[in-house]
Amino acid sequence: MSMPLNSMTGYGRAEGQFEDSTWVWEVRAVNGKNLDMRLRFPAGFESLDSACRRKVKDALTRGNLQISLDMQSSGGDDNYTINEVWLQTLIDSAQAARKKNPQTHPPSLDGLYLVRGVVSESTQSAADPKFKARNNAVLKSLDDMLAKLIQARKTEGKALAKILKSNVKSFETLVAKARVCEGALASDIKQKITQKLTDLLGENLPQDKLVQEATMLAIKADVREELDRLDAHVEQAKVLLKTGSPIGRKLDFLCQEFIREINTLCSKSTDITLTQIGLDMKSLIEQFREQAANVE
Repeated sequence: MSMPLNSMTGYGRAEGQFEDSTWVWEVRAVNGKNLDMRLRFPAGFESLDSACRRKVKDALTRGNLQISLDMQSSGGDDNYTINEVWLQTLIDSAQAARKKNPQTHPPSLDGLYLVRGVVSESTQSAADPKFKARNNAVLKSLDDMLAKLIQARKTEGKALAKILKSNVKSFETLVAKARVCEGALASDIKQKITQKLTDLLGENLPQDKLVQEATMLAIKADVREELDRLDAHVEQAKVLLKTGSPIGRKLDFLCQEFIREINTLCSKSTDITLTQIGLDMKSLIEQFREQAANVE
């Protein structure tokens, strides 16, 4: 039975509320070689960073994550402070100005509140023990957000699995096609090389010398070992896709092994048809690698 394959891309969102506080968690994930996360907190909530990172690491293994927390509070007077000294300074200055110029309009209080530094938003540290219960609620909703992200990644992973399995099946067909190609058959390779040597060196070449040279060249042109290894890589790919995530790094390494064998096959090939099959293999494995790059 195949295990699920997870993509590294996805989106998750979760809302929460505790007393007079409401918040929204959001995460956007794309593929990455490792687990890389960037967390954005409102002022005062930086102390939640380490706990959030632990939760993400427990839930995910790879991906580039952008995580944000948006907090809102309806706590009334506790949400802001008024700089009374600065406000009084402004009032005194305005009154002094009116004495010099009575026609000057008196300043309004709401206008003075808009002056920079008079009213400032209060920043309460989440590290304060009195916010422990609220912090726990915030972190619990982080779990909800991660669960939604994981579900989104599983959904996309199903589509990825179909594409990857189709690529493996097509590649297996190409390997089988290469095996019956004249350029991969030892007898045909030897015969072709013998004919070329005869054409180049004439009939006077001693038979034993001709056989020796032809055999050496045939061994160099023999691609059966490469085809055997490609078959083994195909079977390994099937096993990995059945194993399920996390297999992204293993698939990436396996793609490198595929490409190495294909390059060797193409370099050894003395047959146009076999070379074309090798090029088709390379194109197919590049498609496989591109899709595998999204697998967790």
